[in-house]
Amino acid sequence: MMAFSLTLSFSSYGQETREERRAVAKEKQAALDSLSAQQIKTALAEKKWVLEADRLSNTIGETINVNSNLNFIALEGKEAYVQLGSESGMGSNGVGGVTIRANVEKYDVTKSKRGTYYIHVFLTSVLGNFDISIDMNNTGQMASATIQGNTANSITYSGRVIPLNHSTIYKGTPLF
Repeated sequence: MMAFSLTLSFSSYGQETREERRAVAKEKQAALDSLSAQQIKTALAEKKWVLEADRLSNTIGETINVNSNLNFIALEGKEAYVQLGSESGMGSNGVGGVTIRANVEKYDVTKSKRGTYYIHVFLTSVLGNFDISIDMNNTGQMASATIQGNTANSITYSGRVIPLNHSTIYKGTPLF
């Protein structure tokens, strides 16, 4: 009888612990989300952020998974970098692709009532002008940027936006 009551008390103790663990995990996630949202807000205001892309898409919808350390859009104040890279070979930038250094001519950030950021960046470089439109959630964990260049084609970077000082990108040699 005593063994049965001990088993019953331990089983109810385990359920309470599981529920408590869920509540603690929710609280931790909420605190992390709040911290991420504040860091993103600061990074956007200072123009010091990186969109690390883990997927690229073209105008006809073809998508490829890529290394986020080599494929990114980075803003460093008045200067921006757009890079395509590949682990499979060497390119003009030293990381299997192309790196473009550009000047930020226009930078607008708006935030919806639901917390979604809409960012518009207009860049000029020796290769031409680039118009970048970015949509992302308030923590930066889900972001999508469409880059329109001098042609009708565009490319979409999908990944996450993080503050520049937290980034692990490997910047190749810019073309010019």
